[in-house]
Amino acid sequence: MNKMKSKYDLVVFDLDGTIADSDLGLVKVGIKMSETFLPRKDINMDDYLFLNGPTLDETMPYLFPGYDLDELIKKYYEYLPDSIKDITMFKGAKELIKLLKKHDVDMALLTNRARASTEQILKRHGVFKCFKTLVCVDDGFKKKPSGEGLRHICQTLGHSPERTIFVGDNWRDILAGQDAGVDVAFIHQHRRPHRLDVSAKYVLDDISEVVEVLKNGK
Repeated sequence: MNKMKSKYDLVVFDLDGTIADSDLGLVKVGIKMSETFLPRKDINMDDYLFLNGPTLDETMPYLFPGYDLDELIKKYYEYLPDSIKDITMFKGAKELIKLLKKHDVDMALLTNRARASTEQILKRHGVFKCFKTLVCVDDGFKKKPSGEGLRHICQTLGHSPERTIFVGDNWRDILAGQDAGVDVAFIHQHRRPHRLDVSAKYVLDDISEVVEVLKNGK
């Protein structure tokens, strides 16, 4: 099959909230942790959803103030493997990835999730081999909203930032793209808080719209 004609040579995806719906799994982890650590008294379901997007350095002290951060993170990773079974792919995400693969579009992934669970999720849904490279939170690069991981991906795969697009669902993704000089396609998730002072080049309602962006740049 012929390579897709596009203004972008490389598509970098975020994972949680962009191609993978991990809310149920993360909420279950949060509830399990609440059985061990006393959470804030006014905690609710939206607070558990805060686990999707920020780093654990941000979320753990917010949800469980007063506890040792290392202890909280250790317990989180103990519960995390069991949550993999509750993580699904958003409708159209797998189809999009497979389509881009067929058209020889280079793809990579940048996530604030750890590598072990990232690889488990991608392998479980049959898309792991579609990505040329992964950059995960434990690979040693500065976390989003830094663009360091995106710059590393571009350099590793030999693509210029100007010919790269980052697809994400969080204001941190937008800032990471701006920091790296990469265009961003923002998947608007109504259940996610968003900084109104941060805007992306493309704002999409559904991940399937990425194809139109790649073909026509709009």
